[in-house]
Amino acid sequence: MELCDRDYNSSSNYSASTLLLVSVRYRDVHCYPALVICIYGVITNVINIIVLTKPSMRNSINCILTGIAVADMITMSSSIPFTYYYYIMDEEAKLTSLPWLTFLAVHMNLTLISHTSSLWLGVIMAVMRYFFVRPTARGAKTLESRSTIIVIIATFLGTVLLIIPNCLATEVVPCHNNETGKTNWHLKVPSFGQNDGNVLHTVNFFIYAVMGKIIPCTLITFFGGLLLHTLKVANKRTRRLKGENATSNTNSQTRRTTVMLLAIIALYIISELPQSILILLCIFVDGFFREVYALLGDFIDLLALINSATNFITYIAMSTQYRNTLLDISCACVHRTTCKKCGHTSALQSTKYSKTPPAPV
Repeated sequence: MELCDRDYNSSSNYSASTLLLVSVRYRDVHCYPALVICIYGVITNVINIIVLTKPSMRNSINCILTGIAVADMITMSSSIPFTYYYYIMDEEAKLTSLPWLTFLAVHMNLTLISHTSSLWLGVIMAVMRYFFVRPTARGAKTLESRSTIIVIIATFLGTVLLIIPNCLATEVVPCHNNETGKTNWHLKVPSFGQNDGNVLHTVNFFIYAVMGKIIPCTLITFFGGLLLHTLKVANKRTRRLKGENATSNTNSQTRRTTVMLLAIIALYIISELPQSILILLCIFVDGFFREVYALLGDFIDLLALINSATNFITYIAMSTQYRNTLLDISCACVHRTTCKKCGHTSALQSTKYSKTPPAPV
């Protein structure tokens, strides 16, 4: 049993700085936007799953988007009780409650798995879309839905294997409080950039930093750039050949879908690339984790939560088929007579007898 000779949740060990003051001030209000975003994100990701799994929406890209929605929903669902525990719960209860500390250990590893899976699925989506729309891919076919589901499951399982060292390095330990005479509990976690001599912590840090952040962020940025370049080239070619019946409904739909997926990729880059850069600095700059990265933790978490909650808005704004399918589901849930009064034509009925496969979102 360890002695609680220091406050693990205190910021007094850090030198006074502007960043510290901003971090402390923001910490007092972080729970409010975090809870709102999490509750909203859980609801909208459930809607995404329902819409994207409709028969008229099933294809390889939408399977990937469904996997992303599942991963984001797990992240949001676990973050709701975590936010209550870490920011609202009584301080003494936090230190003496073994069940809550156990939940915190589970939450940390579960959200690492779900968030990392979401990022890698974003990479797979970018790769699949690029190889489908690249200039030399005329007539190319994407994976079948069944094969894509296997890829999604493999991604989740691979992420679980990736996070195993972090699970092994996380433990809840008792410590005796000399002031109160009570047994408190402390969650020991591997810290980035800390040379504590623990081989498992070092291995875990480099595995997660490289495989969980740096490599996927590099890949999604690279293929996102290639996808954007391909789209620009295609637009120039279309304008050059305008008047020669070069455009078609299929090409137009492909372009709209690619633009929407680029928006999703951009959100990943905005939320994940800064964190990857900070992790690299933790590796090469001594003390950077404690003096900078740890103070930015709440801001990094908020940015990740926003990214996990925005796909619904992107789909609504940029996908006609998604809006039609969602409206069809809503009308069916309210009442059939409501559909007749508003004169809405069912998106599912309009595609039921179509011979052409459904377009991505």
